[in-house]
Amino acid sequence: MDESSERLSDLKTYSDDLTEELSRMNRAADAGSVLADLKITHCPACDQVVANDGVDHEHCFLCHQSVQAEPMLEELGSARLQFEQNRLNGELKETVELTGVLDRELAALVSEVKLREEELTTIEDELVPARSNVGALVQTEVSEIDMALGKAGERIRQIDRVLAALDLGKNLTEKISALQSEIGPLQDRVEAMIESIDFRAAASALEDGMNDYLNEVNSIRPGSWKHSAVTITLSRSKLDIRVGQRRWQQALGGTDTLYFLMAYQFGLLTLSDKDGAHYPGLSIIDLPGEFSGEEIEDKENFILQPFIDLVGSESYLGSQVIITGASFKGLEGVSRLALNEVHVS
Repeated sequence: MDESSERLSDLKTYSDDLTEELSRMNRAADAGSVLADLKITHCPACDQVVANDGVDHEHCFLCHQSVQAEPMLEELGSARLQFEQNRLNGELKETVELTGVLDRELAALVSEVKLREEELTTIEDELVPARSNVGALVQTEVSEIDMALGKAGERIRQIDRVLAALDLGKNLTEKISALQSEIGPLQDRVEAMIESIDFRAAASALEDGMNDYLNEVNSIRPGSWKHSAVTITLSRSKLDIRVGQRRWQQALGGTDTLYFLMAYQFGLLTLSDKDGAHYPGLSIIDLPGEFSGEEIEDKENFILQPFIDLVGSESYLGSQVIITGASFKGLEGVSRLALNEVHVS
């Protein structure tokens, strides 16, 4: 239908053009008939009145030049105009007839389209209930499909996570195996070294150092240590220090605990000159102003004296003990540095 409408529009435009051209031809013919009667009355050069004296058809009465013995130009022009008018009238008639045919065809097409649109509307109305039912079914199925796709997607992601975890586990297992292959010889060496360790001799060395400290404290201030000697049990996985038959935490009070802990530091320092002990010969101790609720300023000097005597002996040359405390006044054989500036953290 669009093509027919376009063709009809082209024909109407062409018909309008023919009508306008024919109108121009008619005006030209009218002008020719009017202008043919006009005669030359004045000379175009001097503007004087001229008259056609005599009859001489072989020469122009004005310029006296020879005139060809052919049909007059106005007759030829009239014939040409009549020919063009006839041709245009024929084309216009043909165009009008074609326009009429296309008008009828277009009207028939419009009527056919209208009829088909009414049939389509009827069909659409009949399909409304069916579409509603089908739409509900399709919506339910689409929802179920979406849920199934969501579950499947989540399972895929879960499987991907499991695969990633398995890959990670595999990589870790390979790394662990490689490390175990490296650790194996070292572990064997460690086991061999542990087997060769004399735990009893090591415990005895520490035990002797602690008891030497407590005995020296008692010699400096008799009665300071009133408990039994320290005993130590050492194994691969256990260190047990007792005072007599009791664990030291249960046997000792505040001041005695201070003596015990200083004895422990002293015992470790005595290991510096023992073969295989690997103790660095350095002890750093920070004595608080109070210990278990008791002032220890009056106890500082004499509990440090065993350390002074130890590092002053020839076998411990190069070892060092750094101890902070409240006073240390009157302490001899040491390098004492007073700290007067308070640092707030």
